[in-house]
Amino acid sequence: MAKREAEDLLDPELLASVFEERAEHLSKEELTAWTQETPRAKEIIAKLKGPGAKLLSGPRGCGKSTYLRKAYFDLLESGDTLSIYINYARSLALEPMFHHRADAIQVFRQWVLAKIVVGTIKTFTTMAKAIPKDLEAFGDNAERLIHDLEVGILEALPADALTPSGLLQLLEAWTREHGFRRCVLFMDDAAHAFSPDQQREFFEIFRSLRSRVVAAKAAVYPGITSYSPNFHVGHEAELVEAWHPADDPSYAQTMRAMAKRRLPGTLYRQLASKIELIDYLALASFGIPRGFLNMLQQLLSVEEGEITSRATRSLADAAVKSHAESVRGIFVALKSKLPRFKHFITVGLDVERAMAASLRTFNHDRDLTSKATVVAILEPIEKELERIISLLEYAGLLRTLDKVSRGEKGTFRRYSLHYAIVLVENSLSLGKSNSVENSVVALSKRDAHAFVRVRSLGLLGEDFKERCRLELPPCQKCNSSRLSEDQRFCMKCGAQLADTSVYRDLINAPIRRLPLTSRKIDDLIRYTSIKTVQDILLDEDLQQIRSVPYVGPVWAARIRNAAEEYVSV
Repeated sequence: MAKREAEDLLDPELLASVFEERAEHLSKEELTAWTQETPRAKEIIAKLKGPGAKLLSGPRGCGKSTYLRKAYFDLLESGDTLSIYINYARSLALEPMFHHRADAIQVFRQWVLAKIVVGTIKTFTTMAKAIPKDLEAFGDNAERLIHDLEVGILEALPADALTPSGLLQLLEAWTREHGFRRCVLFMDDAAHAFSPDQQREFFEIFRSLRSRVVAAKAAVYPGITSYSPNFHVGHEAELVEAWHPADDPSYAQTMRAMAKRRLPGTLYRQLASKIELIDYLALASFGIPRGFLNMLQQLLSVEEGEITSRATRSLADAAVKSHAESVRGIFVALKSKLPRFKHFITVGLDVERAMAASLRTFNHDRDLTSKATVVAILEPIEKELERIISLLEYAGLLRTLDKVSRGEKGTFRRYSLHYAIVLVENSLSLGKSNSVENSVVALSKRDAHAFVRVRSLGLLGEDFKERCRLELPPCQKCNSSRLSEDQRFCMKCGAQLADTSVYRDLINAPIRRLPLTSRKIDDLIRYTSIKTVQDILLDEDLQQIRSVPYVGPVWAARIRNAAEEYVSV
């Protein structure tokens, strides 16, 4: 048995699955085996399986897809619910048409509805039930529409276009006629974070897909999700927080259980004697399971079947530093995905550094158990800083907490800084030779009421008005600057102004923009013809990627995931 377990441990295919970060790629069996259902997780999943519309909110990698997939599989297994899972991660591929099609909103609506049709067919197939004739007829057109839209070759909408109300009636009919009690739609990656037009239209569709029989649940991002004018969070849908607070009393046990469930027994036992390293990485992940798994992988030096014989403090510190840079990288990548906010993101990096510095000063003479990781900003907060905070929250660098009043001193909005940043920037003021145990104690036993008070100007700097300006593309004809986002004609030459396509810029970006090691990027360029993000996406069977020396299933999956994440919502 021990020999078989050791052989499994070195199986590259097994390792590729163990460290798969995206829940939408995991099977029901893998989710069941690797997910620890804590009381908090059970509460979230129960809400998703229950009646009424729900919005599941959290930054990238915090577990939204895991919760949606678990709820989807649970209802699927119950047999009494038409449970449908839909993933909208490819929504940015539709962005170019918003620059040249007058019917872009109508086309986008058809894509959203077509994805639901295809998801419904998959549910009937999975449950081994006969697919309704009318659903089958819609399915052929839906598959073709989705493909043509995502590769940019759709010429015209089909004559029998669906409407949200029409699809709602069909869902109700399929539910009743096939013996289901109700229908639940699990809409993953639904925020469409980089296209406000898509977001507003999506939430108009979302609010239309509800009845006594049908309920929709959607995953959204904090901070930057734009809802339609008719959509009111709290009234139209209950907001459910997916992000597990790192200061929750059950947090350490939850992350330990995740490590135990994910890792093969032999691999986990290598770490069991150094439980403080697991706690250290768990806290550094700041409640983001994907980050925790990445750091575990780095700690164990999992590289295509080569595993370190011992986990060390230096490897753990390197993993935390790498994770901090990865989270910053998500924030910096917004310069490409939201180019109009390029300067806001530059200032945002200064805001993050200023927060880390203010915490370091505040914590300098404080006891180990009275350290602070929270920055409180005096109201009113400038609109420029509010925008920056929303972008930082999307990336997971900040977490918004509740407000506090200090009487005559004013009201403060509180924000927790990502623990990996806190550790890397020595914001706990623990000194250079502090132990892992001290870091764990300082973060897990800290004073929950301790925070540093700051003013907006202290974070932004005196010249923030000049620095926080929108970056608008100039006139293509005379290169004159635009005056506003809504300007449609050049004030100088009168030419019609055209917006550049974010999606095209992203897929044509060099692979050096991806969050991969320099060595792997150099090897991809040296041994393959891959130069851009699109080249990776076109290598669907991973043949080119796998031809690179020392790139097996683990790294091939990571490279592919990095490219998909870069061009997704």
